[in-house]
Order: sequence, then structure tokens, then C-alpha cells
Amino acid sequence: MTLVPTPPPDESRTFSDVLERLGYGGDPKLSLKEMVEAFGERGFGAVVLMLSLMALIPWPPGGKAVFSAPIILIAAELALQRDKVWLPRWLLKASVSRATYQSASKKILPRLRQVERLTRPRFPILTGEAADVVVGVICILLALMMAMPVPFGDALPGLTLAIFGLAIIQRDGVFIIAGLIGTAICGVYLTLVWTTVVAIVHGIAHWFGALF
Repeated sequence: MTLVPTPPPDESRTFSDVLERLGYGGDPKLSLKEMVEAFGERGFGAVVLMLSLMALIPWPPGGKAVFSAPIILIAAELALQRDKVWLPRWLLKASVSRATYQSASKKILPRLRQVERLTRPRFPILTGEAADVVVGVICILLALMMAMPVPFGDALPGLTLAIFGLAIIQRDGVFIIAGLIGTAICGVYLTLVWTTVVAIVHGIAHWFGALF
């Protein structure tokens, strides 16, 4: 595992400011290492938010799983109460085209800034160390769900992960509650899809059984 150093925090920079600046680096490739270092002490929530937002962009089949893996690692570290972000060296080298990132961020940033203005530190009991453990475990489950080949099953957990990421960054208990509600909706949706699939399979099996 490789430790990502934490630069001195810049409280004047909002998350959306950092996201925007990442699109204008000199290297044509934007690495995960550069992303994590750019957010410093806000790394846990920032990486979860950033990767979940990127996962909401349409990708080829299986593309969502690429974002699920680092989210699971970050969420596990959050649950284990690590002070700094640790990621494998090979994962830190993962990169995307900066031009593609810039294009995607321009679509996301206006809405993100609107939501960002609604956040502030609230209800510290929901954003303390014990809460981080619970949120970390929930984010692992959401990331696993996001990687599953379920129709529209990636958008719901991806959006909920983004809410949790923003809640972690801003230490906003209201957004933690919103994330919990989103998690419940994801669970209900997945249950409905699973029930429907099982019913269809049983119906097909019954139909074939009647034929023979």
C-alpha cells in the first residue's frame, strides 16, 4: 500500500473549485494520485464523491466496476478510522484523459455548486468517528451494488454515494440523513428487481414444464 501525503489544507477552496482546477493540469492524463493529493485532508469524502460522480457518466458495460473498486477501498479505510488515504500504488497510477475529465466536469460542476451551497457542518453526532464507521460500511455495500448488472441499478447507488461523499467533506449531518434515505431506496429497488427476476425465471420454468 502507498501512503498519499496530505498537503496543508486550503479552507478557501471548495470541493467544486478543486474539481475544476484538476481539469487544467499540464499532463494530458489525470491520475488518481493527483486527484487524492489535491483534496488533502478531505480525501476520503472527496474521492468517494468524485468517483461516484464519474460513475454516473454513461460508460461501456462493466465500466462502473472500475469505479467501485477504489470506492470500496476508501470506504473500508473510512470505516477503519484511518487518518490518511491509503491506496495501492497500481491504483494510484490509474488515470483518465484530462480532456474527457474536463468535458465531464463542466456538465457536473454547475449542479454540484448549487448543492454545495446548501451544505454546512450540522448535527456533529451524525458525522463523528462512530458515524464514519457506519457510513464506511454502507458505502462499501453501495459500491458493490453499483457494480452489479442491474438495470438503472448503478445510478441510484452512485447518486447516494455522491451524497455521502459530500456529507463527509462538509461534515453535514443533514446530508448523512439524505444518504441513509437514498440507501433505503436503493435497497427497496434492488429487492424489487430481484423479486421480479425470480418471478420471471419461475414463470419461464413453469412454462417449459407445461410444454413437456
